[in-house]
Amino acid sequence: MKIILHTFVSVVLASSFIFSMAHAQTNAQNAYISAIDQDLAIKSIVLVPTSDNVGGIYARPVDEELQNALNDDKQWSLAAYPKDLNIKTEFLDERPQDVKSVLQNTQSEAALATRIIRGPRGISITMTLFVGRDGWPLLQESATDLKNFETVQIRAEARRMFENIKSRMPFRGVIMSRRGQQVTLNLGSNYGLKNESSVSVVQIIKVNRHPKLHFMVSTEKEVLGRVRLFKVEPYLSFGNIEMEKEPGVISVGAKVMPDEFVKYAIPVVTPSGKILQDVTTRPDKDVAFGENPQEWLPTMPPQYGKIELLAGITQYTQNATLLSSGSISGSDNMAPNIMARGEFWLNPEWYVGAQLRQAVIAIENTLAGSSPSKLNVAMGQYAVNAGYNFLLTNDFFGPKLQVSLGYINTNFTADDSTPTAYTSMKYSGMALGLGGQFPISEEVPFEIGAKLDFYLSTSMSENKTSGSSSSNKINSFSFFGDYRMQPRFKIRGEILVESYSSDFNGTGSRTESASTVTHKLMTIMGGVQYLF
Repeated sequence: MKIILHTFVSVVLASSFIFSMAHAQTNAQNAYISAIDQDLAIKSIVLVPTSDNVGGIYARPVDEELQNALNDDKQWSLAAYPKDLNIKTEFLDERPQDVKSVLQNTQSEAALATRIIRGPRGISITMTLFVGRDGWPLLQESATDLKNFETVQIRAEARRMFENIKSRMPFRGVIMSRRGQQVTLNLGSNYGLKNESSVSVVQIIKVNRHPKLHFMVSTEKEVLGRVRLFKVEPYLSFGNIEMEKEPGVISVGAKVMPDEFVKYAIPVVTPSGKILQDVTTRPDKDVAFGENPQEWLPTMPPQYGKIELLAGITQYTQNATLLSSGSISGSDNMAPNIMARGEFWLNPEWYVGAQLRQAVIAIENTLAGSSPSKLNVAMGQYAVNAGYNFLLTNDFFGPKLQVSLGYINTNFTADDSTPTAYTSMKYSGMALGLGGQFPISEEVPFEIGAKLDFYLSTSMSENKTSGSSSSNKINSFSFFGDYRMQPRFKIRGEILVESYSSDFNGTGSRTESASTVTHKLMTIMGGVQYLF
């Protein structure tokens, strides 16, 4: 009886111990579960069809090369891309909902998308890895102005970019299985591991992303433990857990990072035995650094838009043909003109803009018997538009063509005269803008461009009508050049030519009706442009 009782107590205690250990292990695992870490877990990846602007000449070979690279990679399995999924690769960066659709339809945790653009300066390639439930890009590699157009070279460049993306991942592998203290990793000698190598097991607790482009800038990790390897194969490794934060916290799926430490050069010892700890103590430090050396930090390129302030002179002429008095004309060759213009970039392709402009003009009153002899004309203009950039290379600040649609309102407010010589006229309408901007070269920070406005509809109103009805026409085009002084500052020069004309029928309310009125302006302006 005592033996039976003793055995029962032992079984109960052992069961309690095992249950408590399992409960502790479960609690430990639960305590170290990060949603961010789980969101970056990749088992399957889908290759989104590559896009190019040359009819698939480069897209098809690059797709084949990336499929080979992903098949050679033993860490991620390649999922098939649905043929009926109609999603444009070039817009994935700005359409996370499309990324979510790709991942959902392919049952994958990651997507790899590549865009190729061939332009006058060479070939540009952008490769983006999308990971996570939010659909944002995690990593991106770019190659610009490649001069070798051979398909073999483009394939090699695509594989190199894929390998760079893999090497920039915030982890190198994962724990595939655990039995006691022994674990299996999906890393091996092909990733540089050897017998007796040590690897750290980490958990990613935060991903710091770019505020506008959303790709990963850095990560914050927590070390869960360390594993020492005793057997290394090409794609697998086996090791023993040397330490972990709590029992069982290292589990299947935990991220692995090889121990990588900062290496320093051997200290320089002077003949007197003094150790030079850093270069600031060297005799040539002033030559190397100069006075008050400061750390160099790269300047972030403009990301949001630009504003311009321009001023100049306008050569203005107004002609009118009156029914009885004939032709009259007034002009001003030195009319002051100012302009403020802004543009906000919604993304690298789409933008919205606005413009304000004022000019003060003084002309002679050449109508016989009319007074006063000098008249002032105030010219005011405002415009709003939205447009699309057709980038000819992968560089936003490189050559581009632009198409815009906007509303433009132009007022010519003239002084009253007796009898009436010139009326105040307001022109407005929807305008289709076609333009382009092209850098001269990489070495010369100068750009030239032009813009032409086609008015799709025009309307005109007067304070005193020149006829019972009118037909109106507006022409406007400009040439400009930008000199880049600094990454965020440019000097701009611009020549703007405009013509506003109206043909009248019938009798109007002014003293003497007119058959035609034209306003011709040629404006030369200069100013500054700030990009932010």
